[in-house]
Amino acid sequence: MFRRSKSRSESRHDVQTEARLRNHREQEEKRLEEAEAEKQLQQKAEKLAISEPKLSSGSRPHTQARSAFPFYPARAVVADEKVPWAVKWPDYSPTTFTAPHVLANDSTVKPGGWADPVDPTSVDWPCRASYEGPIAFDGHQQPLNPRGRTGMSQRGYLGKWGANHAADPIVTRFDPASGRLQVAAIVRSDNGVIALPGGMVDAGEIVSATVRREFAEEVLNLPSEAQRSEVTRLLDQLFAGGGGGKVVYRGYVDDPRNTDNAWMETVAMHFHCSPELGKMLALHAGDDAADVQWLEVGTPEYKKLYASHKMMIDMIDLDHCRA
Repeated sequence: MFRRSKSRSESRHDVQTEARLRNHREQEEKRLEEAEAEKQLQQKAEKLAISEPKLSSGSRPHTQARSAFPFYPARAVVADEKVPWAVKWPDYSPTTFTAPHVLANDSTVKPGGWADPVDPTSVDWPCRASYEGPIAFDGHQQPLNPRGRTGMSQRGYLGKWGANHAADPIVTRFDPASGRLQVAAIVRSDNGVIALPGGMVDAGEIVSATVRREFAEEVLNLPSEAQRSEVTRLLDQLFAGGGGGKVVYRGYVDDPRNTDNAWMETVAMHFHCSPELGKMLALHAGDDAADVQWLEVGTPEYKKLYASHKMMIDMIDLDHCRA
């Protein structure tokens, strides 16, 4: 059978078609590769995320910040649905309270005072920051709690208007006897609740320095110079290269001291003891702690930890403990 040979134009058309198909296949393969790379990056970002998700309409608002605190007057009751500032509440009448010792430590009046002045407009707000984002203000130029109403205005026991920054060391070990994960915890002297041994970040102090200072002050109160010298050596191992400190959380703390105009934020850093260090590191209550202990993770006592501390510990990477 006779077959007609292809003309030059037809051959050129076939070559162009094949080129277009090849180019389409290459683009599709590249798109799939990019999609897979994006998926892996997203998974990595989610694994490494350190910030608490912002409050959404489906999330329960802060609860500890609306609860009783031993040294506060009773708060106005705020139902869950009334917590967001976006919800109009013309009759909202929060309890007004700032502790006398906070007022007495006004840094503009008392030399060495650690509290803000009474007037929030005197604060240098451009130099203040919140891990929650830009700070909003009410009609009196008072900063507004980023998580919503608490039933109390002013500052309560907190020295600063707006965010009050703290640092919380999460120090863990595997129990030498049982092998179970434990965390160093204190019993707070102000309310008797088990908590992490954290504290406020001093002016000009870096967070890593606060973490070490607070851990030493609250859980390593030792009487003799020899003991203090040995503990210093152990702390050098734990908080320097040997411990491999890792930030696990940075953001708002659902704290019973919070008010509408002053709230706690923290940076939580995780340090895991080596087997040798875990055996040697004895805990002794000091500073603001009534008692101190190695608390087993997952026990009923653990589930009752102060403020957002359980949430922060739950975010640690167990691979970091086994490294």
